[in-house]
Amino acid sequence: MRSAADATALGMPFVLESKPDGSRRFVFVGPRCLGVNGVTGVAAMNDPSLVLDLMLPEHRQAFEAAEAEARASLQPFDIEVAMRRPDGEVRWHRFASLPRAQPDGVVLWDGLQIDVTDRREMAAALQEQRRRLEMAAEATGLGFWEWEVEADRVVWSDRNKALFGLAADAEVTVQSYLELVHPDDVESVQTAFQGARDQPNGGDYSLEHRVVTPAGETRWILTHGRVANDDTGAARLVVGTSLDITARKGAEERRSLLMGELAHRAKNGMAVMMALVSQTARNQDTVEGFQEQLMARLQAMSNSQDLVTASGGRPVSLADVLDKAVAPFGRARFDLDPGFAEVTVRGDMAAGMGLLLHEMATNALKYGALSNRAGRVAVTLDAAPDGRAAFAWRETGGPEVAPSPSQGFGTRLLTQVLRNQGGDVTFSFEPEGFQARVEFPTVR
Repeated sequence: MRSAADATALGMPFVLESKPDGSRRFVFVGPRCLGVNGVTGVAAMNDPSLVLDLMLPEHRQAFEAAEAEARASLQPFDIEVAMRRPDGEVRWHRFASLPRAQPDGVVLWDGLQIDVTDRREMAAALQEQRRRLEMAAEATGLGFWEWEVEADRVVWSDRNKALFGLAADAEVTVQSYLELVHPDDVESVQTAFQGARDQPNGGDYSLEHRVVTPAGETRWILTHGRVANDDTGAARLVVGTSLDITARKGAEERRSLLMGELAHRAKNGMAVMMALVSQTARNQDTVEGFQEQLMARLQAMSNSQDLVTASGGRPVSLADVLDKAVAPFGRARFDLDPGFAEVTVRGDMAAGMGLLLHEMATNALKYGALSNRAGRVAVTLDAAPDGRAAFAWRETGGPEVAPSPSQGFGTRLLTQVLRNQGGDVTFSFEPEGFQARVEFPTVR
């Protein structure tokens, strides 16, 4: 061992003698003693403190504690300590030593002293580089993860755990990860991974999928992964990133709803226009009277649309929302609860409410109570918890109505238009006419 250490410049081999009275001496030091410690081998043999006292005080204590434990159990010890050379330079050294008890109570320590300063500095530099890289990446919202397949070891960055709603100290396994994936998306996640794994040398995969956090929140995650296979084609390592795209998916959903609503409103607008023209013409004997009443109704419809699109975020009286929403359809055909004057809603809620009322009035005009002369619509306040309000929409006197076998855009609009503002709509098709209950938060 001594020859190998000298030949490879691995470090300085030594044999240290430790007597029962606590005295010590080197009985052998390798020729690299001067290069490693800045002390000649002859000097170290004459006075071992010239080497041992180079340890910084706090490291000398740790060294002696490790040595004492090894002596008691006659087991090897291995420790790294900082030492100040005679020229003042501080270097890191690794001591690995095995005790041999002698019959007279003496213990001989066969060991090797290695300068590990460069290795420690390189490790520190790599750690700092990794820290900076992680900070830069996590500033963009990315979380990092890796999976050592053979060892079945999963490592997630703190940011990645936060994306899935986990604490920084949470343990993660492949199974616990799949349990967080939305049940409807598990198959697509597995298929994407398998597609990359089945390539000869492994490959990349990318997909968007939902997860359900332990708190019950649903989030959208964009996952990029890379599979590295071994020589047999088996997956060895999988690494990747995660990014929360919930806000983007929500914006896409709202944009899709808006585009569908615009198309639906255009179609409904034409239907309402034709119905208004037809009903106005029934009650007029002159062209002038027809024109005057039709223009008044069209202006009321325009005013209602202004309220929907230009509330500006300010609180709005629900009575104003109702008046403008129903005016184009004939205010006299509606029985409105006077208590609505005491109810105030947020501007964004007023816009959604105007859209909802317009949709229900349009349906009433096309299919329900307003499609004939006898029908009426009653809109009355209903009981609701504190901080919320509710009203009931009831149609009577119109033709019998029934739900469509398929859910069209209008039906989806009724159920979704107030959802993002904390509102809720339920409706039913009763023999006497369509009915709905709308509940929503209020402001003072």
